[in-house]
Amino acid sequence: MVAAVAVAALALFGVYELVFGRLFPFSPVVVGFSRQEHGSFVVYHHGQPESSQLSYLSDVVAVEEDYHGMPFRSEPEIFLCRDDREYHRLTGGRARFIAINGRLFVSKRAQEDARQGRIDLRTYLTHEMSHCLLQQHMSILRSLKVPRWLLEGTAMDCAGQVGVGIYPDRSRVYDAVARGVFCEPADFGTVLDGEKGTALSCPIENRTAFFYSEFGCLVEFLRSSHGAQRYQAFLKDLVESRTLNVEKSFEEAYGTTLGDEIARFKNETQRR
Repeated sequence: MVAAVAVAALALFGVYELVFGRLFPFSPVVVGFSRQEHGSFVVYHHGQPESSQLSYLSDVVAVEEDYHGMPFRSEPEIFLCRDDREYHRLTGGRARFIAINGRLFVSKRAQEDARQGRIDLRTYLTHEMSHCLLQQHMSILRSLKVPRWLLEGTAMDCAGQVGVGIYPDRSRVYDAVARGVFCEPADFGTVLDGEKGTALSCPIENRTAFFYSEFGCLVEFLRSSHGAQRYQAFLKDLVESRTLNVEKSFEEAYGTTLGDEIARFKNETQRR
């Protein structure tokens, strides 16, 4: 009897977390939000004005698919949270935006910052939808193991976010790298293992913003020097290969090592 009660309680807790708590990003049902269809994407909201002002995201969806060389597997879903308490309850996060399991959550703070002109909402949504697209093509575990430099660099380049707002522009990044200020991509870690080495010791203000721009510049360099199709092939192998091996996927697409290309990127900054 006690065991049965415990199992029932555990089951009820799991259902609650799936519908109202931290497992919500994986829930097959959405409760507590109004739903608004926009053709190629869906917005869930509480009546916020942004819910009817996001039609431009149809263009963003097309940009994402063209950039990555792969389609969204299902309509992107954007959740405009009522307040930061709801946002934290559903995602556990504190950042303005969080992409989880191919769904994008937008905090109340992000909405207010956009209304006040402190951030460009389209740019940030384009960045985050890059994460959503790749997540839709990977298992949860694989998405947690993909290096953050690659995820953030791809999103920064796709959104054209280098040089926007707090993020240093290309010339500042190249000047810094030429002076030896550089975060080794491997040191930026993954969602699971965090930062180390040069990511912690890099002598520069607002390190995270610099790192995001640095990785955006690195991805731009890879795409411009070898062509967008090579980078798309790299991403495709990364998400489809039997086991995750970034270096192997890179060599398959580029015929050279990632380390060699990073060294070539550093040398490029010296010539600017």
